[in-house]
Amino acid sequence: MSINSLIETNIQLNDCDGIENLAKSAAKIAFHNFKWHYVTLVLLNSAASCGLSAFLQAYNKTSIVANVNLKPRYSDLTKQFVLFGQTMKDVLYLIQWLEDHKFNYIGKFLIICQSNEFNDCDETEAVEKLWNHKVINVAFIKHEPNCGAIGYTYDFGEDCKNSPPTKLDNWDDCLQNGEYCGNMFPIKLKNLHRCPIVVSTFIQVPYMNITDDVPSGADGDLLRILIEALNATLVIMTPHYGNGWGNLDDNGTWVGSLGDLYDLANFSMTSASITQSRYQDFQMSSFYYTVTLVWVTHPPEMEMPYYKLLRPFKVDTQIAFLVSFALVIIIFLIFKTNICIYVYKKMKFGRIPDKVLFSSWEICMGQPILLFPSNMSLCYLVLMWIWYCFLMRTFYQVHLINSLKTDIYSAQLLNIEQAIQAEYPFGGGAALKDYYINNSLVYDNWKHTQSNQYHTILLNLTEGMKFVLGMNLATAKVFLKHPGRKLHILPQKIINCPSVIFFKRFSPLVPPINRIIERLVEFGWVDVIFRNNTDTNNIEKPEDVDKPIKLSNFTGCYVILFCGWVSSFVLLIIENYYIRKTKR
Repeated sequence: MSINSLIETNIQLNDCDGIENLAKSAAKIAFHNFKWHYVTLVLLNSAASCGLSAFLQAYNKTSIVANVNLKPRYSDLTKQFVLFGQTMKDVLYLIQWLEDHKFNYIGKFLIICQSNEFNDCDETEAVEKLWNHKVINVAFIKHEPNCGAIGYTYDFGEDCKNSPPTKLDNWDDCLQNGEYCGNMFPIKLKNLHRCPIVVSTFIQVPYMNITDDVPSGADGDLLRILIEALNATLVIMTPHYGNGWGNLDDNGTWVGSLGDLYDLANFSMTSASITQSRYQDFQMSSFYYTVTLVWVTHPPEMEMPYYKLLRPFKVDTQIAFLVSFALVIIIFLIFKTNICIYVYKKMKFGRIPDKVLFSSWEICMGQPILLFPSNMSLCYLVLMWIWYCFLMRTFYQVHLINSLKTDIYSAQLLNIEQAIQAEYPFGGGAALKDYYINNSLVYDNWKHTQSNQYHTILLNLTEGMKFVLGMNLATAKVFLKHPGRKLHILPQKIINCPSVIFFKRFSPLVPPINRIIERLVEFGWVDVIFRNNTDTNNIEKPEDVDKPIKLSNFTGCYVILFCGWVSSFVLLIIENYYIRKTKR
């Protein structure tokens, strides 16, 4: 149906003077209230163009003049509208066209109703119709007999509906004297007169906790401040369809808290992360904090107790220590060769004493020996060896005490790539999956996890379940505050995401709530609220208790003792072999 059929196509020439007066009044309001760097969309029909030339000459800023045949490309970017209509029926047709093409109809609206007939441009009927279409930030301009152009607007009323139409403040001063023209579009819905505001959320410590319908926590405290500032009554609801933050189901329908925004809730406050699909389908508030998303998994396995016997010395020290002992053994074996025996005899060092090395070890360990070399050079050698062994034993025992008290864990996962290589299953909320859309290895193997499953999964992770869960860091830290719970938080972060409130597209509540949030952020209140609720640097740890000594703690001692017996037996055989060989 053509819009031309909705209006009279024959406008008398003597009516054009009045229409031009309306257009010039609208242009003055637009000049002082519209942002000049935004393009203004001027909508009209071919038969209602009397005032168009007058408006464009007076406004003289970037504008697009069109009718309903326009095929818009970037409808959501347009925030300033001027609508020319002969009657309210024409105006509503244009507004419906804006809605159908998904224009941002919470922008600034200048509506010029051109008819001189009262019933055609009744302001009371106009605000009721505009309220039904959620067009609130509006200046409705019409002709009044004996008064000329008059501008009206409206706000939220005490009966939880639109208020009666009110004349724009400073209208006469602006048109007649050019004064006070800059505040014709004040923020609306600042006072909701204790009317209910329905908020969709769910329990998510430390962000949201609900006790007797009273929210608390980081988001909960901020929510109560917002509701009080709006003078509204808070109504809490949990997700009606599905659960958690909200995601698209297999049918492409939003479920969870975000799904409630279409029919049931005014806004959703869940500290949900921002993804491409959420950004496209919903309106967001100003940023007020950040949420850190990380990977968590089971704590690393504790190293076997007998490994603690090796911990007092680092690897390079262990190697040097073993080399020094091996070198002494090799030298001792060289002393037993025929060449060394021949050199000893020629140099008149005397008989090479047997078991010098083992005698030194016996003295080092506090055991008596039967033989001691009579040659002073060999005595010094034995004494230096005893001194060396004694120092090594002392250093080892000193550091062994600290090693036995410290629990050492096996190698930890550092990023999700290492977890995949170790064949760990992984997953989390459906929204987090979107961050890996360019990483097919992660995206294709993602396991979707509902928000009500997180606590159970975390408990299973503390018991050693092999899984990597994507979640926010603050919730993981609160979980770890309970004694006996342990998790490994991977150093690799998923993302630091701004915290926002989600609304249905073009919700009129966005401007007043943004105004409150911006002031709270400027004064630092939001930062204080979130630090008080999410600052868990001092994670509670169980008190130190006496740990019973188990047989496994002595395994290392038994292994070393057994190896010592074996090596002593082998060396004894080698030594006897050389002794017999030298006696031949």
